[in-house]
Amino acid sequence: MTRSRLLLVHGWGADRQSWNEITKLVSPWADVVAPDLAGHGTRSGERDLTVDALVGDLAAQLTEPVVAVGHSMGGQLVAWLAVRYPSLVQRIVVIDPAYGADDAEMDRCPAVLEDLRTRGSEAGVEFVDRAFADAYGSRLHLDARAQMAVTPGPVLADLYQSMYLASGSIGARPTARAFLPTVGKLCLSLYSNEYAAAFARSIPWVPGSTIEVWPGTTHYLHQQHLERFADLLRIRLS
Repeated sequence: MTRSRLLLVHGWGADRQSWNEITKLVSPWADVVAPDLAGHGTRSGERDLTVDALVGDLAAQLTEPVVAVGHSMGGQLVAWLAVRYPSLVQRIVVIDPAYGADDAEMDRCPAVLEDLRTRGSEAGVEFVDRAFADAYGSRLHLDARAQMAVTPGPVLADLYQSMYLASGSIGARPTARAFLPTVGKLCLSLYSNEYAAAFARSIPWVPGSTIEVWPGTTHYLHQQHLERFADLLRIRLS
């Protein structure tokens, strides 16, 4: 049986350790590359970052094609990776990806960015707290909170701007709707809520792409249900 090769891309304000348990679960059938993104984890000293720079950095770490799996901001990054470096990507898996923000969310973006510029990681930690409204104080919440807390404020602000407000960004629904059909790869989209999944269903993905919703989960649903997520990957990638 041919082993899969997975690129696991963490989200905004997280680090590679967020994939540790999933890596253990998929190791019997997959080889894993799970790097710290620039500005995060062991690379927290890096600055002046953009989505484009992170995508180029990921591509430079690959020597053969991968199934690119991304959570949140990582979902946006793997979509860009498939477009810019199609020979390196076999298919993509996105988990609550950071694209498809509706008008109400986009209206809040300038104020969110200003808050990030002013309060830095403190504002980022509050994002994590809101994501765990129904699981506050859980081990997963505390781990995600700790990772966000040590991510430098300028990194959080610059990447938030690059995802949602910079020229050419795909965070908003109109730009995402124009961009996503160009991905050109099979895509498994996993969502924590039906509202976001409904937007994904409006996109003309490559035939065979699938969209799945896990109601009642947090934004960190893949870590919340580790074995279920690992099984999903194994079944869909076999």
